[in-house]
Amino acid sequence: MAEGMTMHNLEVYKNVKVLEVKDDFFIGVKGYRLYKFYFDKNTYEYVGRINDGKYALFACYFLTRRFLRAEVTNLYGLPSGDYIAIAKKGVFLCKKGEQVFRKTFNVLRGSRPMNLCITPDSNIYFGEYFANVEKRAVNIYHSSDNGKTWNIVYTFKEGTINHIHGLFWDSYTNCIWVTTGDLDNECIIANTQDGFKTLNIIFRGGQNYRATNLFFYKDFIIYATDSQYIINSIYKINRKDFQVDTLYHIQGSAIKGGQNGNLAYFSTTVEPSKINRDKYSHLWMTQDGLTWREIYKAKKDWLPAIFQFGSIEFPKNLTNKGGLIMFSGRALTKIGNNSCKIVL
Repeated sequence: MAEGMTMHNLEVYKNVKVLEVKDDFFIGVKGYRLYKFYFDKNTYEYVGRINDGKYALFACYFLTRRFLRAEVTNLYGLPSGDYIAIAKKGVFLCKKGEQVFRKTFNVLRGSRPMNLCITPDSNIYFGEYFANVEKRAVNIYHSSDNGKTWNIVYTFKEGTINHIHGLFWDSYTNCIWVTTGDLDNECIIANTQDGFKTLNIIFRGGQNYRATNLFFYKDFIIYATDSQYIINSIYKINRKDFQVDTLYHIQGSAIKGGQNGNLAYFSTTVEPSKINRDKYSHLWMTQDGLTWREIYKAKKDWLPAIFQFGSIEFPKNLTNKGGLIMFSGRALTKIGNNSCKIVL
């Protein structure tokens, strides 16, 4: 059991990173190969592989995988039955009935986008995420053919932002929200209702608007900050007047998270700074958006930050109805390179 376990029902799946969770199974990745694990049979079934020989080789070894970030970070199932994966330097598409994920977008700046945003009408978007020390223009890309081809749909002008943290579909207002960072004037929370023909900047300014995930509810939106410069907090945005209220203070920067209905969850990242000194990644959850509690924590492992910050990570698709959270450990003791399931 990992440090700080507060739930009595933790199951650990060794040497696999969970990417998608359904009622009867989850899909996980080992290196650059994906497998389906059936809960009732307790067995794995081969799904497919990421077609990238260079990084597939690096992903096989503990140190090179960590040092080079040679990993599959996200998986998305499409209504067509196709799958899209985000991995090192690319976006990869696997057609229904096939077992090979082929690169359809070559990431030239940075390692990968942070996430994909898929709308109900199957439009797909992602934003560029790279260091951008020179403050160059930053693009948002769009695909209307299930990820086969990609085109620039919006550009933040040079000097506007550092990079894009995420794009998120809001089913209550039928719009896409965008979060950016990292310095004060680069921290933006915005939305678009017309596929990026226009962009409405709702908040812009200090580190309290530096977010990587948004959680949507009927009357409000929730986010937690991702900053090494301030004490991070969970905030509530009132939809009627956009008033922002602080709900809770948390132990570190919040980068990874997800939502399944009213259930939302995120983790803090062990990203050492003068403000954030905690050595644990903490898992927070809510079942109504307003009442949050910490349910788990795991300690950073012994390797320095160049081999990745310590964090609890989540699958982008968690649609299980059984009242559970699944996550994987990155650069953490005991659960590093493993996946876990907590029944709520």
